[in-house]
Amino acid sequence: MKKSLILILLGLVVSMGGYAQKNKRTSAYMYNKNGQYEKAMNAINEAIKHPKTENDAKTWMYRGIIYYNIANDTSAAINALDPNAAKIAVESFKKSKALDESKSLEGQTALYLLNLTNIFYQKGANNFRDEDFSSAIENFKQAFEIAEMDNRFDTVAAFNIGMSGIYSNQYEIASEFMQKCVDVQFNDPRVYLYYSRAEKNLGDTLKAFEVVDMGREIFPTDKSLQLEQAQLYLETGENEKLINSLKESIAADPTNPNLYRVIGQTYENLGDSDNALVYYKKAIELKPDFGDAIFNIGAIYVNRASVLYTEANNLPFEETEKYNKIKGEADANLHEALPYLEKSLELNPGDEIVISALKEAYANLQMNDKLKELMDK
Repeated sequence: MKKSLILILLGLVVSMGGYAQKNKRTSAYMYNKNGQYEKAMNAINEAIKHPKTENDAKTWMYRGIIYYNIANDTSAAINALDPNAAKIAVESFKKSKALDESKSLEGQTALYLLNLTNIFYQKGANNFRDEDFSSAIENFKQAFEIAEMDNRFDTVAAFNIGMSGIYSNQYEIASEFMQKCVDVQFNDPRVYLYYSRAEKNLGDTLKAFEVVDMGREIFPTDKSLQLEQAQLYLETGENEKLINSLKESIAADPTNPNLYRVIGQTYENLGDSDNALVYYKKAIELKPDFGDAIFNIGAIYVNRASVLYTEANNLPFEETEKYNKIKGEADANLHEALPYLEKSLELNPGDEIVISALKEAYANLQMNDKLKELMDK
């Protein structure tokens, strides 16, 4: 009889232990309902460790709700209870979903996960604004993973991860998530722009070309992709392709002076100074104080004059007529150069290269007053 009583009492103790843990869960629920989040957090963290409640979907759902409320509260003191509250909430809801075989909690869980997505989006946006791109990646990844839990693909989160990867020089991450965007045909030309840059920085120029070409097929008039393609041609020395690409860009954006400057530079690199001058002059028509284009025009005329002076000086002494003709052509080129060199000096008063070129031009043209004025500065 005593033995039976002992067994009954032992059974009662075990039963009461299980009840106590369920009571912890109930207490956590009530503390949460009353806004006593620290007590709720402590109670629910005891409940998830006990065998009687650790595998109960409702326990984990309550934990998710409590940590969601901590993350979502406007009070810094409440947020400080656990800086990782939003992440813990997601992990808790994930566990709840896995244990909820009847799917009875699915609707409530889905609503909280949607709200958590918004929290992570806001955190990521704040990180991006503050140029904390690594943190932005982590927060946007959380939003992306919430969608994955529901078998959805969050294209905006994926794009934001990839873009943050570009800005933080984490090119492997950028490549991975931009490829995901391509796979689901995310309709934004910046996907191909950033994906191409990621591949270029990873050292795969062929892949970079492949991606930007793909983007241009889908978005043939997008200016950013046109310029990105042109930049790749420039960096790889494919000047003829670069010129064709730049002409397409000019057709799409005819008032952009930099496009004319770049195509002028490309023609100059190919030794075609006539076409270079055409495009440089168009650039300064659009932007009269475009210093690079202005100096480059002056430099072309100076270089032409230098070649002609050398040719003239190498003639035999008796070829006076030919000497005078060639020297006259050289002088004419220097006269063409002068207004551009003088404008360059006006824009950059301390530029030693421009000053030196002007001194030589004034001396060759016997413009002694101008030379003295420049020497006296």
